[in-house]
Amino acid sequence: MRDVSFGRSTRSLLSVGLVLVIAFVVLAAAFNDAEPISHTLIEDPLSIRLESPFPELWMDGGSAFYVWHRDGRILLDGPPVERANGAITHLVYRTDDGRSAAIRIGSSPDRTVRIEFRVEPKGEFEKLGVSFRVGEAEGFYGLMERVVQGSQGLSWEPEMTEGLNLRGQTVDLYTLPTVSIYAPFFVSSSGYGVYVEGDWPATFRFGIAEAGQIRPTELTIESEGPTLSILLIPGPEPIDVVERYARITGMSLLPPAFIFGPGRWRDVVWDLPAFFDGTPYDGPFNSMVVEDVLMMNALGIPCSWYAIDRPWSAGTFGYGDMVFDGARFPAFESMIDWLRREGIASLLWLGPWVMDGQADLAVERGYHVPLTLPYLPSAALIDFTNPDAAAWWKTEVQRLLETGIAGFKLDRGEEKPPDGQLFRGAYHDGTDYRHGHNAYPLWFAEAAFDAAAEFGVGEFVSFYRAGWPGMSRVAVAWGGDTDPSAWGLRSAIIALQRAAVLNVPIWGSDTGGYNTRPPREVLARWLAFSAFCPIMEVGPTANLAPWSWLADESGEVLTAEGYTFDTVYDEELLAIWAFYARLHVDLIDYVYGLAEAAHERGTPIVRPLFVAYPDHPEYIDRWAEYLYGPDVLVRPVWEPGSDSVAVHIPEGSWIDAWSGIRYKGPTDVTIGVPLHVIPVFVREGGSVDLGDLSAKWHRAMDDVAERPDLAELAKSVR
Repeated sequence: MRDVSFGRSTRSLLSVGLVLVIAFVVLAAAFNDAEPISHTLIEDPLSIRLESPFPELWMDGGSAFYVWHRDGRILLDGPPVERANGAITHLVYRTDDGRSAAIRIGSSPDRTVRIEFRVEPKGEFEKLGVSFRVGEAEGFYGLMERVVQGSQGLSWEPEMTEGLNLRGQTVDLYTLPTVSIYAPFFVSSSGYGVYVEGDWPATFRFGIAEAGQIRPTELTIESEGPTLSILLIPGPEPIDVVERYARITGMSLLPPAFIFGPGRWRDVVWDLPAFFDGTPYDGPFNSMVVEDVLMMNALGIPCSWYAIDRPWSAGTFGYGDMVFDGARFPAFESMIDWLRREGIASLLWLGPWVMDGQADLAVERGYHVPLTLPYLPSAALIDFTNPDAAAWWKTEVQRLLETGIAGFKLDRGEEKPPDGQLFRGAYHDGTDYRHGHNAYPLWFAEAAFDAAAEFGVGEFVSFYRAGWPGMSRVAVAWGGDTDPSAWGLRSAIIALQRAAVLNVPIWGSDTGGYNTRPPREVLARWLAFSAFCPIMEVGPTANLAPWSWLADESGEVLTAEGYTFDTVYDEELLAIWAFYARLHVDLIDYVYGLAEAAHERGTPIVRPLFVAYPDHPEYIDRWAEYLYGPDVLVRPVWEPGSDSVAVHIPEGSWIDAWSGIRYKGPTDVTIGVPLHVIPVFVREGGSVDLGDLSAKWHRAMDDVAERPDLAELAKSVR
């Protein structure tokens, strides 16, 4: 049984002179057959003292709860003017400026504690806040996929020092475009979690005051919503918190096995008259898709799915009326069938808006969000809170499913919804634009999931670059659009671990980064990292591949007219791609079993060291290594120009998968890392055997040594 007591500061006790004690029992046990939780409450002004590991809700010199106003904090004034006791304690206070402030304290399912705070009347631009007193050495993890909030480029600024731990950061929890998994939830290294229920934007400060002053024992949360509802989630360990959070917000889906195999995509897919080596092509399907498939097959690079990005339509923005562009994709359905025969599932890019005739119809019927989208003035953003609009949109989407595609690449749902400040208004169901901004990506993902389910597609999955609590029930995730640099790779390593604690266990990244061509060293290191992510998707690499590389780092790209430069067949990069794609395939059964555990229990696939070893406070700021399930330890190499890296081996007996050397942790070692090597260790006696990696590497080198004859290979395409 966990005893929880609620108390006030010493200053308050002296000033009031009367101590009010109320004992009650909260019947949370009814939900999980556990013993009831007993609480003791002492108020005026309110602070709440909780048994470890929960932090104390407390503010030096005032009430733990307050109203944020641009002119300063408005505090509660005690003692309470009303109270009601029972399974839920209800307290009513006055604020310093005379308003009524209500607080409800009670237990919720799965031994959580819910605390709700409301002020009447609340000003439109005010926030409801709460202050926690936390440990000076405590670590905090979650909230977002980004390393830091703000412009996405801030997360891969060279020489940045921020890592996995949020301590010292202020996070305005408001969904921003790209790299955009967000959730109002964090887990503490002390073994508890905090989930702010609802979708309103909120501000979190970890060991820092509003003016930037360092306050190592203060953590504050401020929400824009009419009620601040906080769910305190017990451990006793961080992994227990993550599992409870998953049960609260919804277990992640168990997708078809093909998504755990390597995938491929390019940002733009042209139907060119010739392959990269000048071989003429006039076959029945898109030449770039055919080139990818033929080359990967010939080089022994496994591929189980292919994502077709926009533009794929003949209409405006390459997305008009969701009708395939016959010039770009001749015989589209036959191409999808050919890919299926090659063992490759097809995914298709999908946005939350419609254009051209579909847009006209959506506007005519009132199915849209009435605003003008930046850069897409003729588009109609679908209002998914309108049942008729959602049903119509799903019918339109189901025409795409008839082609045989096996999934959607969902995009831009976090870019286009109104922010509620520049564009005022409400969605069809009355949800204020500001309130719905964070939730809109979830509505989009749910509609796409429902469209496939209602159409009766068997093996189907969408992946999405945006997330909000509940998203993993309906989609897997990829971290786009990351910078194609060493610091972009660094941010992806952190993002993988952030996603894991946010109940987004099935995650991957744009291997090599997005948009421009990455340096070959970055691509090589990223390929190795992606092999040890649940999703390995390779591309877009500036629409090139290592068989059509450039001799220098000029940044030139392939154009709609074709290859306008001499291509380089990069054997080493191709061997690295083949080697790590094969290794990724070798791990499918292992990872699928972990995905089942995530689906059934909420257990993350990737475990940061603070999650896997909660009794080691020295891991609070460590993110360079992570556990891939219980039996694989990975240390990605992101530092440019490295020929060796330091690796921390945690507790247990670990075998270097490259050398076979056994290490007894905890210990620190230095590992040599030529371009094709990522330090990886398997737990002795565990379930994973990666085989002879050196032999597999030499086999990959042999397999790509000879450039394939595309003219001969193309004869098989029909």
